[in-house]
Amino acid sequence: MNEYKALVQKQMGIFTDLEFTTMDYPKIKDKELIIETKAATLNYADLLLSSGLYQSNPKHPFVPGFEVAGYVQECHEESQFQVGDRVVAATTVFRSGRHGSFGDVCVVSENLTYKLPENISFEVGAAILMSYLTSDFALHRRAQIKPNELVLVNAAAGGVGLSAIQLAKISGARVIAAVGSEKKKELVKQFGPDLVINYQEEDLRETVEAKFGKRPVDIFYDQVGGEPYEQGIRLLSSEGRALIVGFASGNIPSQPLSYLLVKNISIMGVFMISFENDDKKYLQSRMELIFDLYTNQQIEPVFKTIKFDEIVEYLDMIGSRKTVGRIVAVR
Repeated sequence: MNEYKALVQKQMGIFTDLEFTTMDYPKIKDKELIIETKAATLNYADLLLSSGLYQSNPKHPFVPGFEVAGYVQECHEESQFQVGDRVVAATTVFRSGRHGSFGDVCVVSENLTYKLPENISFEVGAAILMSYLTSDFALHRRAQIKPNELVLVNAAAGGVGLSAIQLAKISGARVIAAVGSEKKKELVKQFGPDLVINYQEEDLRETVEAKFGKRPVDIFYDQVGGEPYEQGIRLLSSEGRALIVGFASGNIPSQPLSYLLVKNISIMGVFMISFENDDKKYLQSRMELIFDLYTNQQIEPVFKTIKFDEIVEYLDMIGSRKTVGRIVAVR
């Protein structure tokens, strides 16, 4: 095979410039696999990647798509995987790879690839992978969450936010969920948070402190940045921890260190993918735990399946915050 079909970004631009065309078939390096794509998850980061605003950017042309579920199509002889294995994986676009999951095949990191149990579909596996693994890494590895702690989750109706709510509740924590519409508020209520706030209609700080007291939050889980971050950080209690997961607002906050000093609070970066090399066995064990939680009906990923030719349309919806849960394109 010399070529494959994919949704390709031919030059620097915006995601609406993506077009279905052919790409040269990839050659894998050490610790890489080629996966036959069965399901690919859409992410806000795909928008950043297309426009050259992601932290590492591939050479053009490239195929976006950070997550995949499918079959191993090619691997090195010494690989722990075999051709035909059912897997979920992170593609190498996160470190400037050119063959993401929005195509017939993609290139993934073997250290971020996990065998998918036979009783879990490709769509569910794709919906679970990065959302639940990121939230588990943030809450357990970084914040060391404890029972009865109070967790504030921004953008709580997205796939990552919903996973954070569910995993925090399983850990015995109390949860405040912040969302941007009444529709999202009703969705999030199904997962049992102790308080849900529509920050478009209610003042976040006033509402939280009216129910829980002054600066009551132990863990602040932020994917947004900008003004939502500024409000959340001022709700942290002494020895509270802010988890920085992303900047969906496009506004990266600048935090005065003096505030952290006088309030005894910590800001923690969350970049689970760095454990590709730092501690892959830890991630493997946590992914297995997450699959068990799903099999035992303790977590419920929220997602919508779409066709590959709808990817651009739904990337636009993600950018304008019109989606809930995760969006999974299936082939």
